[in-house]
Amino acid sequence: MTFPISRQGLEQIAIVLAVGAAVFGLFALIRWRRDRDWQRFAQSAGFLGVLVVVSLGVGYTIAPNIPTPPVPLTARFAQNPTPDNPATVAAGRALYQANCVVCHGPRGLGDGPAALTLNPRPFNLQVHVPQHAPGELEYWIASGIPFTAMPAWGVIDPDTGKPKLTEIERWEIIRFLQALAAGTAT
Repeated sequence: MTFPISRQGLEQIAIVLAVGAAVFGLFALIRWRRDRDWQRFAQSAGFLGVLVVVSLGVGYTIAPNIPTPPVPLTARFAQNPTPDNPATVAAGRALYQANCVVCHGPRGLGDGPAALTLNPRPFNLQVHVPQHAPGELEYWIASGIPFTAMPAWGVIDPDTGKPKLTEIERWEIIRFLQALAAGTAT
């Protein structure tokens, strides 16, 4: 059985609740200074504060605590510029076969030929791809994942002056991984 929401999702919920608690707290302070009824706003702020603590507590204890590197907020909202069509998926499949299969395996299960030698082992992409925003996936492919064998595919190669994978190539791989996780690609 898996927990229905990831730690990152609970962290994002906690941020929204914390903003709400701050707004209600500000309203309570303003109404208190003006000698008006302020208790309801203070109770709402306190209730939201408790929910922040609960969501963070669940996020760090009960929810899967797989360490995922931090992603810039702007990257989380990046959308895939490549078209969602069979040609893009096929291009992503070819790039995946050429660059990723050795670690992640042909079906993205983290069971490639090199996986046994890696610590930590590669992630099961069929599980992780649906749990993350496309922009997060692109960021991790481009920047790599610290403390793992995942390389930074977007880093400029000093010999050629080009990245190992262009931005479009990285997005094509993501299209393939999304199709793979959805069961529409082999």
